[in-house]
Amino acid sequence: MNTERAEKLFLAIGGVTEALVSEAEQPGEPREKRPLRWLAMAAVFALVAGAVYLLPVIGIGGNAGGAGISGDSAAPGATVFMSYAGPVLPLTVVDGPDGLPADREVSWDFATPGETGSRDFYQVTVTDSTTIRNDGAEDLTITVGYPVTADLRTEGESLPSLTADGKALKASLLWGDAKEGKEEEPMWSAPRLESWEDVRILLEDGSCLENAQKEAPALEQTVTVWELTDSVAPDTGKGAPTLGVSFQLDEEKTQVFTYGFNGGEFGEDGTRRYSYFVPRQQDRDSRRLLIFLGEVPEGYIMEGYEDGGCEKVLEGVSAQMSAFTTTLGELLDQLVEEGREEFRRLEEMKTAVRRQMDRFLSKGRRQYDDFLLEDHLSLALVSTRVVWTTAEVTIPAGERVTITARYQKEPSFDYACAKTENQGLYGFDLGTRLGSNLAFGRITARLENTQGVEIVREDFGFRQTAGGWEAEVASSQEHCAIEVRRAPSPPAG
Repeated sequence: MNTERAEKLFLAIGGVTEALVSEAEQPGEPREKRPLRWLAMAAVFALVAGAVYLLPVIGIGGNAGGAGISGDSAAPGATVFMSYAGPVLPLTVVDGPDGLPADREVSWDFATPGETGSRDFYQVTVTDSTTIRNDGAEDLTITVGYPVTADLRTEGESLPSLTADGKALKASLLWGDAKEGKEEEPMWSAPRLESWEDVRILLEDGSCLENAQKEAPALEQTVTVWELTDSVAPDTGKGAPTLGVSFQLDEEKTQVFTYGFNGGEFGEDGTRRYSYFVPRQQDRDSRRLLIFLGEVPEGYIMEGYEDGGCEKVLEGVSAQMSAFTTTLGELLDQLVEEGREEFRRLEEMKTAVRRQMDRFLSKGRRQYDDFLLEDHLSLALVSTRVVWTTAEVTIPAGERVTITARYQKEPSFDYACAKTENQGLYGFDLGTRLGSNLAFGRITARLENTQGVEIVREDFGFRQTAGGWEAEVASSQEHCAIEVRRAPSPPAG
């Protein structure tokens, strides 16, 4: 999880109480209509980007007279952190021949200060230089790509800048797909890269980079949209006035998505009721959409209720209903456009949303049926993925060019509130060749400005040199990790 944007989940429980949930789980008395099975769509989780920092309580900084890195540098098994920041990954050739010979030097510079105050945390500057050799008789122009793990909110120095022999390159970004969620995970659970193994699975067959270069799926399926506007309700001074829309459908022929709705009920006979809290005046511009993929219900019943339980009818609750048809892709693009204040990378967001929906639909109905499109947009925004910073480089015949990526890298860590034994421990790791088509020879790893930093464990094989700490890593060693913490201050006097 990006420590600058750790999400806080809020349970939207307006009008839904524990007593109501308990009551809904019990068999009720028959009504005039067939009883409906209540689903807790009104109690969905809302992803609130950047709402809270869940950061370890520790700082970085050189202690006066500190001895630099110290500690046991044996090669233990790496810690599995609660928040995995992703590895430093190797450069690859996106457009050009495979197998070009290359050497690599990567450094972690601990001189970069973290935030001030009680939420200090390690943040380092990564400098990753790859020297590619052209042994051919002609100049070679290639497109290179440098990957990092990120999400669609990542910006600034957390994304690499690229230079070639010290000269800045004009770069663009290729955004890969997020990993697929597990079958048992709820639909609103954002897929995250939680370990090195997750990253390895995502990148090892090359399909992630290949798909990142493709156009977004068209999603030309026609959808019919019912839109509710001009919602009104009497001022009762209590409860949460709710508007419900009921209809019947054939679940084998129709798939329903919603936007702006809070709750829903499914009857065994195909009866559905979707509902939303009638908004206050300042919120009445929010869109309320029922989207039908497949057959459209022949009619509907609109009715008001005192609260989200939709048990007690309330007169005077109403809205205007209109209908239109469009394609699924066009509708998703429109919703992204309307969220432009939150979705700053509009085109990338549109592509991610379309790809995600295409993947969901290809999986069949499962848990992806009947979910809120707000959740779908949030998933695309916050899901961790791999993004490649790409640029074109020309290597003269018989010569070599050094491409350097430089960026700020956050650590893997355990949340302070979890009070685990790993408090104050920070992890960084390296992928030597994963996802790269270069033929690496020498790979050198370095730690710089390490005053006040203590190695707890590592399997690079670092040794102390005049310039810091250095290790030669065999390209056959696919993955290396280091865990550090702040070194104890020397005793006074």
